[in-house]
Amino acid sequence: MVPHVVITWVTTARGGAENSVIELAEHLAHLVPSVDVVWWRHSGPAAEASGPARVHEVTDWCGYQQALARAASRHDGRPVVVISNHRTAAADVALAPDACVIPVVRHVVNLDQALRVIDPYTGELVERSISQMPWDLLSAVPVWVGISQASAAALREHAPHARFVTEIPNGVAIPVQVPARTRPNTGRLLVAAVARTVPWKRLDFLVRAAADPRLSTAVMLDIFGDAGSQQQELQGLVHDLGAPVRFMGYAHNLPQRLAGYDVLATAALQEGFGRCVIDAAGAGIPSIVPNAGASPELVIDGLTGMVYDPHDSGDLVATFTDAMLNRHELTAMGQSARALAEAWYTPGRCAAQYLTLVVGQQPRPRPFAVAR
Repeated sequence: MVPHVVITWVTTARGGAENSVIELAEHLAHLVPSVDVVWWRHSGPAAEASGPARVHEVTDWCGYQQALARAASRHDGRPVVVISNHRTAAADVALAPDACVIPVVRHVVNLDQALRVIDPYTGELVERSISQMPWDLLSAVPVWVGISQASAAALREHAPHARFVTEIPNGVAIPVQVPARTRPNTGRLLVAAVARTVPWKRLDFLVRAAADPRLSTAVMLDIFGDAGSQQQELQGLVHDLGAPVRFMGYAHNLPQRLAGYDVLATAALQEGFGRCVIDAAGAGIPSIVPNAGASPELVIDGLTGMVYDPHDSGDLVATFTDAMLNRHELTAMGQSARALAEAWYTPGRCAAQYLTLVVGQQPRPRPFAVAR
C-alpha cells in the first residue's frame, strides 16, 4: 500500500536546503496520494509552496507538535512515512510513534561538528554532536538518507548506531530554457559565489584568492546570499585587501542572475550537496569547486567545471588564471554542466527515488512513550 508522506523541516535561514525541501514535496505529491509538509519557521523564510502538497507552517514547539500529530494520523488506513531531517528526527520519532521516520542529513558530518537539533522533550533548538544525538529514540529509525555520496559516507563512519544509510542526491529545478546571457563586457573574469556569510562556507578563501596581486585587476567576485555571522569580518577583509569583491545580497531568481557570470566558485569543505552548482549549470555556467565534501561529485573536472585543492590557496589562484586564459572553453563546460543537470539532478528523479524508499517501508507501532 502506498503510504501517506509527511515531510518535516525547521528553517533557521534562507538557503538551498529550504528550496530542496519544497521541491521534493511538490514533486512527490504528484506520485503519492497525499503529502503534508510541517514547516517550523524557527527563523528564516516562510514556505513558498505551490501545488498539491499541503503545507502546515508553525512558529513554535506547541504548534509543531499539533501539526505533526494531525499530519501523521492514519489516512484511510494507509501507513504513514515521515521524511525527516537531522534537526527534527528524534522529535518526529517521539511525536509520531505509529509512523516510519526516515531522517535526511544534509551535511557531511564529523565527530566534533555541532549540529543544531530539536530536543524531543523540550522543543528547544540545541547543539549536539552526532554521538550525542538521542540514539535511544533514533534506534527506531530503519534507514537514514544522505544527499550525496560524501554525506552518506560520513554518516556510515560517524553514526554507527544508524542501522542503514542510503544516498539520494538532491534534485534542483532549472529553467526550461537557458537564461539569456547578460554578462557585461568588463574584460574581467566574472566570478559568482552563492553562500550565506558564515565561517564554514569559507568565503574568506575566495576573497583572498580574488585579492591576489596576480588576479586583482583581472577578476571580479560577487557574493550572493544573506548576511550571516561573518559578514562584517568579510567586509573588513575586502576593505583591508582592496579585494575586487561585492556583496549582492540574497537572489531569488538565481539562475537568471548567474547568467551574467563566467563561472561559479565555492570553497566549503563540508558541503553536503552544493545546490548552487546545479543552479549555475541551469544557467549554462561551469563551476570551480574544492576537492572536498560533495563538491567533486557535482563537477567533472575539465568537462563541467574545475576542481582545485582546497588546502592550497595557490591552486585556486591558478585555477582562476586558467579560467581567465581559456574563456572560450568555459562556454562548452557550461553546456556540459547543464546537460548533466538535466539528465540526473532533476526533482523528478529525486522524488522517484524517495517514492521507492518510502514504499519499501512498513511502519510498525513502537511501544515506548515520551516522558512529559
